[in-house]
Amino acid sequence: MGILDSLMKLAKELQAFSDQLPKDPNAQTKKETQPEPKKEEPVTAAASQADGFVDDDNIFEGECDRPTCRARILAVLASEFPSYTVKEDVSPHTIGGTGKFMNYSIAVYSGDEPKLFMMLIGKTTASHREYRWSKEEAAKKGIPMINFICHDPNKTVYIKQRLHKYL
Repeated sequence: MGILDSLMKLAKELQAFSDQLPKDPNAQTKKETQPEPKKEEPVTAAASQADGFVDDDNIFEGECDRPTCRARILAVLASEFPSYTVKEDVSPHTIGGTGKFMNYSIAVYSGDEPKLFMMLIGKTTASHREYRWSKEEAAKKGIPMINFICHDPNKTVYIKQRLHKYL
């Protein structure tokens, strides 16, 4: 019985293998007939503008680091909210805080009155004491404080939507 079982197992393996072969000996296998997928190069904003295409929604914006994020926010504030004054790296001491704080990355003022504070933060910034104290100080004064996480894309459309909620 051991030999018969081995032969039956071998026969099943040969059958499975022959089922994978093409019926027409001159035909190519399915894998060989499929073309390789094209690897498309990402389209950059500069390349799209060179083609005469201007993207109003900035869908070509890529990863966002701290300087890029700051520049995008400042650009949105200048274009969408020109009546406000913008200050960078504002200490919570300016609103009466005492102690050790993390500066607000960007502050938006209407006249001399602060309307919104923004923090450009990394993955672990929210766990820092100085960050929490700055957030608490803004809350005590009734001034909203929002975060922009620098390793997220932070596209211009997203920034506009967030700022329109608060200003």
